[in-house]
This record gives sequence, structure tokens and C-alpha cells, in this order.
Amino acid sequence: MTFLALSPFGAILLTLIVASAVIALHFLKIRPHRVFVSSVVLWQRVLGDNSSRSLWERLQRIVSILLAVTIALLIALSIGRPQTGAVNGKMRRIVIVLDTSPTMNARTSDGSTRWKHATEKARALLAESPAAEFRIADTSGQTAFPFTPDRTELLKFIDRLAPSNVQPHFPNVAAGATVYLISDGVALEDVPQDVERFSVFERADNIGITAFDVRPVPSRLLEYEAYLEIQNYGRPAEIRLTLRGTDQERIARSLRLLTDARFRETFDLSNFHGGRIQASIETKNDAFPIDDTASALVPPQRKIRTVLVTPGNEYLETLLKLDRSVELVTANPQNYREPPDIDALVFDRFAPQTAPSKPALIIGAPRAPWLPTPNGIVQKPQISAWSASHPILRHVAAGEVSIERANRIDSQNLDVVAGSKETPLIVVSKNPQWLMLTFDLGSSNFPLQNGFPIFIENVLAWFNREQIALGRSPENLVNPNLSNINRSIFTAPASTQRALWFRRELWFYMIVLAVALIALEWFTYHRGTTL
Repeated sequence: MTFLALSPFGAILLTLIVASAVIALHFLKIRPHRVFVSSVVLWQRVLGDNSSRSLWERLQRIVSILLAVTIALLIALSIGRPQTGAVNGKMRRIVIVLDTSPTMNARTSDGSTRWKHATEKARALLAESPAAEFRIADTSGQTAFPFTPDRTELLKFIDRLAPSNVQPHFPNVAAGATVYLISDGVALEDVPQDVERFSVFERADNIGITAFDVRPVPSRLLEYEAYLEIQNYGRPAEIRLTLRGTDQERIARSLRLLTDARFRETFDLSNFHGGRIQASIETKNDAFPIDDTASALVPPQRKIRTVLVTPGNEYLETLLKLDRSVELVTANPQNYREPPDIDALVFDRFAPQTAPSKPALIIGAPRAPWLPTPNGIVQKPQISAWSASHPILRHVAAGEVSIERANRIDSQNLDVVAGSKETPLIVVSKNPQWLMLTFDLGSSNFPLQNGFPIFIENVLAWFNREQIALGRSPENLVNPNLSNINRSIFTAPASTQRALWFRRELWFYMIVLAVALIALEWFTYHRGTTL
């Protein structure tokens, strides 16, 4: 047996002091009152009977002392919070899992938060549970507290936890352990059936930004637009929406959203001069302010500095010169050196021996150590795959594109955007970032198609503008669906209360036993059985 509030030496010392005090009190004699009598004959007969019953009286005194010592020790040692292991020597194991999903930051009607109620419940479980080894776990996958019977240390573990902006998952727990989950039931979806659940869920009002995206405007040079989506998961409310730029640019809007209503709008950012743009909403009684802001980065409004390296391609050079979003520099393969201040490169039937530091478009599958090696020629390849969903093929149709010949390459570790059954035709590498056409523009009618200028624009945008634009979901939220803080697996409006009185610590049963023995001693004393 161990004690949470006493050292082993302190427990032994307390036992000796209490037992000695009770025994001393039992043998403490009260000075008898002197009485004068006329004769001692009758008293001598009484004293004779006393000697005949002395053995039983001694047994009565021993039983009374043992009973009193037991009662006193039960009461005294219960103060030290004794703990015992199982019969086989191993303590019971209990895992308390705290849900650290972002929704646990939602405020409750008492002015607190779901997370604060969860930590209070965890502390109550520690206080009410019997002797055991405990482990505190969370749903972030980022903590690994060990099993320990030290409840003071466990309370420190609880204080170190907090809701985090990661997708929650139920942790792996030790086999055979009793598992308690304290959660609002919103984000967790993989909870085992044998887990005992305690709910801190309470319905609350929330209006959140569920989508925010900055993207280039296809029809206007170097201009961007912002797509914003807001949804009301609570009662009808008035909302103040604001978009702010780094140079004090501002768009403001007043809204009213009914319950479960959704607001969608695209905003023109032509007056924003680049840098971070923040969308924010303000409303009353919002219990979940984390999703009230979102941000994105608007690229600076300047042309894409592009270098075209070619032995001669008048059509491609003219196309890039006419593109108002491109600042073009041409170079000859013989004297090519990568300029220091550029955004993109276009290699026509040529590639340097070392990979460039900037994104590159390679045309014609030239030989270079950092590119896939051509392995033969495919005559008249037929297009069998065309990934229209890829950014570089957006609004570009395969249509009547025909190719006279293309190089055969191995597409291992590359993304095939377009291809035939014999060979890939357009491949993409993400790291380093480059894109290659395995055919020469002179051996294809692709440059004559209406979609070719769009293809070049898409490639340069994919290299630069769209890679800079950020913020496809609200900041601080890993999943915009978590804005629905009322989507819970629990139906109870408050914490689920469990009957844990029968699982209390040992001191509780010691006090109960002491009270029962006091009642027994009172009964036997009045019956004359004990002294």
C-alpha cells in the first residue's frame, strides 16, 4: 500500500502515534469516589465473583481496544489517501483522452469554454477514480505522456495541453486499459465503441468564413479577385464584413444571414496593390471567433520577367512579346547564362547542363542530365490523355491538335498532363519545377490552335502568380467544416454524468467502514458486550 499524501515513514509514525494514544486512553483510570459502608461482607462476595469472571473481562477489554484502535487508524490513515494495486500486483490502467480539436475553444453560455469544462472534468475523474496508473492523451498526435500513478504530475500534464489547429484523430491506447474520452463530439470520427464518453457539448451561435481564395482574373492583365464564403451556423444575425489590404485598401459590406444561410461573393481587387489581404467578419454573440478572419497574399502587380532561349522561333518569340503580362528577354543557346533577376525560363530545343534555379518550360525534349533521356521517336502519336483539370490546361482543349513525331521518354516520378499510349506528351516536375513538351512546336499544329496562347499564359501563371496566391481556407482552421460547431455526436446539452461513486479512492471506503464500526461499537457497548 502506498499513500498519495504521506511518505512511508509518515504513515508508520502516524500509525504508532494513533494506536498508542487510543491504548493509553483505554488504560487511563479515573480516581474512584470514596464511600463509607457499614460492612464489607457483601462486597467481599462481589469481589469473589469478579475474580471468577476475570478471563472474560480481559477478553472484553482486548476486543474493545482492538475495535477502538481499528476505528482510529481507519480515520487517521484515510487522510493520507492510501492506494493499493490489483491482486496480481499490477495496478489498473486508465487513459483519459482530451479532445484538442479547434472547436473545443468554443465559448459556452457560462462565459467559459468547452476546453475549460473538459479539463475540469479530467481533474474530477482523477480525483474520483480509485488507485490506478493514469495516462493523459490528446487527439493532436503530438503528445506522449507516460502512465503514472502520481496525480500531481498528471494535473501538470493537463495544464500543458490546449486545443490545436490540426486534424484530430483518436490516439492509440494501451490494450486492456479503461479509456475515458472528454469531447464536444464535433471533429472526432474514429472513436472506438468501448470508450466511455463524457460530453462538454453545448449549442452555440457561430458565423464563420468557410472559404477565401485569391486568384488571377483571366480576362484582365495582372488583376486579381477574391472569392469569399460565409455561413451562419447559429441564430439569424447581422454581420459586418471587411476586406483590408496592406496599403489601407478597404472593402466593407453589411449583411444579414438567417440560420444555416450561406453568403458567396467575388470581390474585385484591382485597387489593391499587392501584399497580404485580410477578410474579417464582426457579429454579436459569436462563440467561435477563430474562423472570423482569413488571409491571402496578392502578388505585386508587375510583369513576369521571362527569358526565351532558342536557336530561332519567330512565332514563339512574337507570342511572348505580345503577352502584356510578360517582360521578355531572348538569348541564344551558345552564349546562355542564367540571369540573376528573372521569374521564368523558356527553353526551345535546348537545355543547360545544370537545372535552372527558376521554373522552366522545355520544348522538344532536349538531352540534359537533369531531364529524362529521350529513347527513340514515336511517329504520329495520338492523344489519349488530356488533364483538362490541371492549371496549365485550363480552358485549353485538345481539339484538333496533331503531332508528327514526339520523343519517347520514361515518365517515372513525373506527372503526365497529356500523353499518348506510346509516350507522354506533356510532363510536369514539381521539385524542381519545370514543364516539358516531348515534341517540337515545328512538328505539331499546336501553336496554330486557339488554345496555345492560353496554354503559354497558364504555364507562366502556374510558375508565378498562382504559386504566390495563398489562403484557400481561413487561417487558424485546418478544416473549414469545423465552423459548424453544433454538428456533434452528442445530444446532451451538458456534460454527461457517470456514476463513479463505486469507483472512489480507498480512503472513501475506509471512512465508511469506520462509521460502520462506530455504530457496531455503540450497539455492543449498550448491550454490555464491549467496554
